[in-house]
This record gives sequence, structure tokens and C-alpha cells, in this order.
Amino acid sequence: MITLSLIHPTQSDPIQSWTFEDQAVVRVGRAKDNDAIVHGSLVSRHHLELWNRQTHWEIVNFGTNGTFLNDKPIQQMPVLDGMVIRLGATGPQLQIYLSPSDLPKTAPPRSKPYYSS
Repeated sequence: MITLSLIHPTQSDPIQSWTFEDQAVVRVGRAKDNDAIVHGSLVSRHHLELWNRQTHWEIVNFGTNGTFLNDKPIQQMPVLDGMVIRLGATGPQLQIYLSPSDLPKTAPPRSKPYYSS
């Protein structure tokens, strides 16, 4: 199970959450056909996807304004429990939680996150 929480822009409180139990792919963006719909001028229609790889989850950016972790743009990387990502350089923030059964059973691949330039 994976849970996404939209974080309030001026507080650290979640203002909306989505939980997905058995999906292989979770799609996030502002279009109505996404699993989690997030509004914002920097959010692409189909901004990112979360892929269940059986041993871990991966986040993949498709947004034209980028997806950021610690103010650095990412393209694809393993999801870490509790990580906070930003949609666009100054857009909405999402915190990602993994259920204990979805935490990596083995360490995710040790490759460095692919940061776009």
C-alpha cells in the first residue's frame, strides 16, 4: 500500500490524502484521468507515475516543470518512506508513505537518483 499526502503550502499539515492498495502504477497530475488529481499552475496534466516493482516503488517524472526532491530535479528513483517531493520548482508538495509490507524487502538498486539538469 502506498499513500500520498498533499501538504498545505504554508503549514506541514496534509490537506488531502490518497491511498492505493493493489495498483501496479499510480498516476499523479491535474488531468481527470489520474489516480491522484493535484491542481496547480506548475502541475502537468500527467506529471508523474509511481511504479510498484514488487521489491520497491519507483517514482518517474513526466512533468514539463519537473519533480523535485530536496530542491533537486529528479527523473526516476526509488521511493523512500516519508519522502517529500515537489511538483515543479515551487509547486505543491506530496509526502509519500509506504506500508510496512511495501517497504523494500531488499535494498533498492544502489544507483544514484537520476537528476535532470
